Amino acid sequence: MDTTVNAELPEDTMFAAYTLPTLHLTVETDDGICLDALRLGPAPERGVILCHGFGGNKNIRGFVALAQDLSRFFTVYTFDFRGHGLSPGRCTFGYREVQDLAAMAKTARGEGNRFVAAVGFSMGGVVAIRYAAIYGGLDSITAISVPADINSARAPGARLIRLLMGNPLGRIFTRFRYGVRVDGSWKRQAPPCRLVPLIAPQPFTIIQGEDDFIFEVEQARELSRRAGDGCRLKTFADFGHAEQGYGPRLVEYLVEVLEEDLG
Repeated sequence: MDTTVNAELPEDTMFAAYTLPTLHLTVETDDGICLDALRLGPAPERGVILCHGFGGNKNIRGFVALAQDLSRFFTVYTFDFRGHGLSPGRCTFGYREVQDLAAMAKTARGEGNRFVAAVGFSMGGVVAIRYAAIYGGLDSITAISVPADINSARAPGARLIRLLMGNPLGRIFTRFRYGVRVDGSWKRQAPPCRLVPLIAPQPFTIIQGEDDFIFEVEQARELSRRAGDGCRLKTFADFGHAEQGYGPRLVEYLVEVLEEDLG
């Protein structure tokens, strides 16, 4: 491990370098994928694992800004899911990625964090829900811009994702347009709406933009209904999809939620 500022970035305005000191980590999953990861913030005590969305990575501009904002209060972990960014392997849109989050949670606990939270955007939020339902043991879960069921989502962006993931030409386009290596077969998995009832008693929060162009706000409301009374649902107007919703309102609300959940 070495202390560094991440500088291996495409020359694209979508991406940004971390300007705060970071610790570079290589985290191995149970199935042998070596994830490229960073840690920033204070010494481990309250760990927050940030999970990016499909087509993104840990250097998406809003994602970097949020990580640095949260690192004023918490120990923050960012990483590239398999098939994304600097991590090898192939993306399965949340199916095997649950092993990625399991490896990051194990690392966070192993470094001495007494409390561990997961904050996931879009696909990363699906992974956080799957992890919480299958493994449990998180002290806080926040899912941002997540569908109840991608197959029932009607927004144009959801139709595009189904097209890209569901056929070979779409997967080739995804590789060249977004730099994401997608697995050759669609991995059938339970949709988030069937998993959220299994999350309690872990604290669970859903955040959704009212004008999300990929997953309509009704998807978030359906998730909340299925999750039950212990779930928080927060909607924002003028809030883009996933990492595009970064701004002071999101940071303030996330800090409020994490402070309440992590103590």
